[in-house]
Amino acid sequence: MPESHDCPVPPPAAATETIRVLNQQYIDAARISNGNWFGQHMAEDIVVVLGDGRRVGKAEFLATLKSQPRDYKSLTVRDVTMRFYGATVIVDGTAPWELRDGTTGVTRYIDTYAWLDCRWQVVSAQLTWLASGTR
Repeated sequence: MPESHDCPVPPPAAATETIRVLNQQYIDAARISNGNWFGQHMAEDIVVVLGDGRRVGKAEFLATLKSQPRDYKSLTVRDVTMRFYGATVIVDGTAPWELRDGTTGVTRYIDTYAWLDCRWQVVSAQLTWLASGTR
């Protein structure tokens, strides 16, 4: 992807805080099924691999979020790492959660951000539901 001279890719030191905030906003948006956040921060051609293995695009992801919201009591993140590759950042971590019905679990995720249109956008996401007892 060519870089625009009007908005060069921020260097890792400058981008770290932005990506950290976006990662937390992503988790917060998932916790409350905030489709608006995802609609604004996901690239149009994003690929999302859900915990059940389904591969969906942006429209289907947003429709699923709206039609099948999860009723979280809590959803947090831990063990987050960021790796910078020029105009691309890969973020991975684990997200322990509890639903209001008492169901608990942990999801491991990998989100890939790319510098597109002068801002960081999620271009790929993969969620893996961990087996009970897995960290």
